[in-house]
Amino acid sequence: YIDWLLTVPLLMIEFYLILRAIGVASVGIFWRLLIGTLVMLIPGYMAESGYLNITVGFVIGMLGWFYILYEIFLGEAGKAAEANACDAVKYAYKAMRWIVTVGWAIYPSLRA
Repeated sequence: YIDWLLTVPLLMIEFYLILRAIGVASVGIFWRLLIGTLVMLIPGYMAESGYLNITVGFVIGMLGWFYILYEIFLGEAGKAAEANACDAVKYAYKAMRWIVTVGWAIYPSLRA
């Protein structure tokens, strides 16, 4: 989890930076994605460390992940990318979006 506390927020910041580079990202996108990552990671860490019930940690972590998915697909970030980005930026944004969706969905099965 320690490496995830670095890499996951950095990946979420990339969504913001891609949109910021074309001038369509509000600071709210940054904070919503950052908060989503913390809601996803901290309960998982607490559950694995024994400070929180495993099921409760899993459910809260999943809510954080779903919040991230909502923001990058249907929220302000997703709408900004779809409405204002050139084709190259849309391609990069969509690729990252699917990496977060598919990659994070299969990660638990790879870890088992």
